Amino acid sequence: MRPVGVAGPALLLVALTLVLASMPAWLHLPLPDNGLVLTQAALVVDDGPVQAVTLPDTVRTPEPGRSVVRYAMTFELPAQPEQAQTVYIPAARHQLSVAVNGLVVQLPADSPWLQQAQGYTSLLRVPADYLLQGENHIVVTLRRSDAAIPFYLSPVYIERGAGLDRSPWLALAMAGQGRIAAFVLHLVVLLGLLTLWTARRHDPLFRWLALIGSTTLLATVLDIAQVLEGLASWAPAQHVLMCAFGLMALGVALSAAERPTPRWLVPTMCVLPVLLLGLGLLVGERPLLVTGISASIAIGGHIVATVLLAANFLRTGRWDQGLLAVPFFLVAWIGLGDMMVVTGLREAPFLLTNYVRPLTMLTIVVVLMRRLANSLNSLDEANDLLRNKLAEQERQLSSLHARERQRAAEAVLEDERGRLTRDLHDGLSGHLVSIIALSERGADPATIERSARAALDDLRLVINSLDVGDEDLPLALAGFRERLEPQLRRLGVGLDWSMEKLPEIGGVTPGNALSVLRIMQEAVTNALKHGPARHIRIEGRRGYGGAAVIAVANDGGGSEAARAGHGLSNMSRRARSIGGDAVFERLEGEAIMRLTLPPRLLDA
Repeated sequence: MRPVGVAGPALLLVALTLVLASMPAWLHLPLPDNGLVLTQAALVVDDGPVQAVTLPDTVRTPEPGRSVVRYAMTFELPAQPEQAQTVYIPAARHQLSVAVNGLVVQLPADSPWLQQAQGYTSLLRVPADYLLQGENHIVVTLRRSDAAIPFYLSPVYIERGAGLDRSPWLALAMAGQGRIAAFVLHLVVLLGLLTLWTARRHDPLFRWLALIGSTTLLATVLDIAQVLEGLASWAPAQHVLMCAFGLMALGVALSAAERPTPRWLVPTMCVLPVLLLGLGLLVGERPLLVTGISASIAIGGHIVATVLLAANFLRTGRWDQGLLAVPFFLVAWIGLGDMMVVTGLREAPFLLTNYVRPLTMLTIVVVLMRRLANSLNSLDEANDLLRNKLAEQERQLSSLHARERQRAAEAVLEDERGRLTRDLHDGLSGHLVSIIALSERGADPATIERSARAALDDLRLVINSLDVGDEDLPLALAGFRERLEPQLRRLGVGLDWSMEKLPEIGGVTPGNALSVLRIMQEAVTNALKHGPARHIRIEGRRGYGGAAVIAVANDGGGSEAARAGHGLSNMSRRARSIGGDAVFERLEGEAIMRLTLPPRLLDA
């Protein structure tokens, strides 16, 4: 039963097909508005007798292969022109050469994209000194190196001026830009088809589309090969590939209609071109026999595929099948017309079968986009269903997630609280015990004040480290210097501070920043206690491998007790906990503690 509303789309596809099929009859290249039109010529075929012909003219030689035809024409000029003239040949088949008054006219450079045997357009510039006042002679020569495609020559136009030179459509046709763009489109579409096929190997339609795209690309390459030196011998292979196109079109139609593919189709598609190639070697003098068999199979396959796709479109109303039927019908229709041209049953300036390939690839793109849109619509419906179900799950998980975040925050606070407790215990508690002991022994107030100040400095050290972030170590060191200078000034100790050469250090956290500051604080304390130092130098520089080195030097020289005490071991332990190292070195008249830090600190 025909689906409701399919009549309108069916009529639209029929109209589109008729417009495209009739384009060769009403679409023409531009013609000059002024100038001479040469339609009468004297024809010589392979040094045979002279024949009077009227252009356009088609010459079909009795034997295939190499052949030469010459068209001699005359025209009158009232005066020798002062500027170059344009010779415009709208259509010609096979290799062209032009001579005016015995002088050869320079032709554009040969391009593999212009298939001369299938028809092309030529626009030539004739220098003014080639032309004479009065009668002039022009000879157009066409040479065929192989095959049996008839010669063709349209009327020849001689234009006074350069109007046609400014026609963009004519320039596009002559330069082969359309073929280049179609070839690039072919490559892009084929890449997409191969990608889809590798992702959806269970879908036979993508397999058939990728196969037909690859084979048509091979045919295009073979088409170009016939004009390339050293590759021309491969060109006849494209003729035996035509039969495979028809069988592939049948496979595409069956897959699109979701019908089973006959078992004989794939083996026949592989074996038949080989058999035809062998037949061509046996009947080398009759190339039209093999080409005709291959083309007949191709046309028949496309006709059957068109009928299958059109019938299924009318039955199901699926646009993709109706669209695929359009290029398949055009291949059959235009292929039949070209076959009649080659066999001499009709005349036409161009062979158009190869021009249908881009239309086929464009249709494949549209079909793929249509299938993609259908898949996306189905996906949207599934997403709506899942979205409703997930919304309920999200509501249930939101409260659980909030509780989990609260527990994580509490864990972070607990870790920070533990770190602060340890730091305060290691630093502040020792100072407080010392203050209590001094007070109980009746120590002098100055000593107790120094211990209290040390406790206060330690507490500030811990508090200021809380705001340190990644790569903020210079900021923490600046704060350390700000607190250290007044203390040393009260004790009469000089300080030299230089951190300009210290490289950037990453991974800085409050914990490992505090470790660095405690190591430096311990080094300064040891210098004051065991030096006794009168001058302290603290400097930073770049070490080996991007490491940072902070040196704390004093002029006291230190003592053996300072080297063997717990202070150095504590500094080394703290340095190792953040991935660094602390060493003490005593030189003549100077003691140095070197703290080496990696480019990125470890978590303390």
